[in-house]
Amino acid sequence: MRESRVAGGSPTAALVERALAGDVEAFAELVREHQDPAFVTALLMLRDRGRAQDAVQDAFLVAFANLATLRSPQSFGAWLRQIVRHQASRILRRQKLEVALDHATPSTAWDPADTAERRDELRRILRAIHELPEGERDATILFYLKDQSQKAVASVLHLPVTTVNNRLHAARARLKGELLPVMERTLAQSALPADFADALGRIVRVAGAAADRVPVALSRLGAHSSGTEPFETGIKVIDLLCPMTQGGSIGLFGDPRVGKLVLVEELTHNIGKREDQPAIFTFVKAPDEIDAYTTLLADAGPLPTVVIAADEASEGALQAARPFLDVAVFMSRHLVEDGIYPAVNPRKSWSRLLDPAFVGSDHWEVAQGVWKALGDIDESGSVGGRARRIRNFLSQPFFVAEAYTNRPGAYVRRGETIAAFAALLAGSYDHLPEAAFLMCGSLPA
Repeated sequence: MRESRVAGGSPTAALVERALAGDVEAFAELVREHQDPAFVTALLMLRDRGRAQDAVQDAFLVAFANLATLRSPQSFGAWLRQIVRHQASRILRRQKLEVALDHATPSTAWDPADTAERRDELRRILRAIHELPEGERDATILFYLKDQSQKAVASVLHLPVTTVNNRLHAARARLKGELLPVMERTLAQSALPADFADALGRIVRVAGAAADRVPVALSRLGAHSSGTEPFETGIKVIDLLCPMTQGGSIGLFGDPRVGKLVLVEELTHNIGKREDQPAIFTFVKAPDEIDAYTTLLADAGPLPTVVIAADEASEGALQAARPFLDVAVFMSRHLVEDGIYPAVNPRKSWSRLLDPAFVGSDHWEVAQGVWKALGDIDESGSVGGRARRIRNFLSQPFFVAEAYTNRPGAYVRRGETIAAFAALLAGSYDHLPEAAFLMCGSLPA
């Protein structure tokens, strides 16, 4: 049985307990507290910055998924290092296979600044550091990796400052020569990104069958269907067909690289300052999308979403998550190929609030009409043309994508959205070309 934290326990133990209770920010703090020693372990084993970052990233995701198995929360650091060593060993075995097949591939965390010359220099330095006694090795790489003070290194290693000073002095004596002048610069350039913890702290890995593990993860993260009032987002397809709720839980599902995080960014732009925002859970396929989402979250800054990486991140995960959600938004590769952004699949997405009792009879009737019309997309004549106009009008330019689309973003009020689709269903715009309804906010004149 896992030991429970008692009063006066370590800060690490308290963070573990909070993370177990579903506090994602506590997990991000755990990452921040332990990322440097973990990176040191991986870097010394792999001697490659990108692969070491991959190993540390995977290790933290594995750790979060298995926190409940940790018997002693205050031992998180030692337990994490074991996981890092295991992940690094897996990468080493894979690397040897790649070399044997003469088909080596670059690390997924590859950085354009990591030139061959810099990588060779880093390996030379790490080989020299690896020859140091273990105590001197850890102190040296931590000291130079982020230009930390002896006091900071002592805090990370849980050692007296004098001990760290003595180890650094001994290490410098062993590393004398031309190596010392370049060590500080090279190791500083090889540190983890400053926002590594913030990005990784919002990714939860779910291993195994989605039906078994997804409900457990959502429950731990506090997901629950609770909203009772529509929450206007200004995004037509969301407000009309899968209305969100105040204080509710939203799930984003779908194929890789269909714009799930862009949708989260636009939602943040449109509703980020309001109270009672819904909690957003973005499901991605592990491990395919984890690296991409770590980078995207780091670039985008803090977003109100938890990324759940599951082996089955589409249909299976959606069904398993249903009892915990108010809304499920399913995004489709086929719509991306048709130029429909956001690529929300109306036929798979759903909202618990799309009911006359919640949204009113006018809204509900228009939504039903849109769903029925979308079934006629492949028809010829006026019926098919009207269906394609409706499908195209579900697209919309986003504020957060203005630099890429060269179109100004559009916020459309819920009432305007309902009225516009009612007019389309009535055939009032059948005289306009279908393309006129792509990527616009309001109806074309």
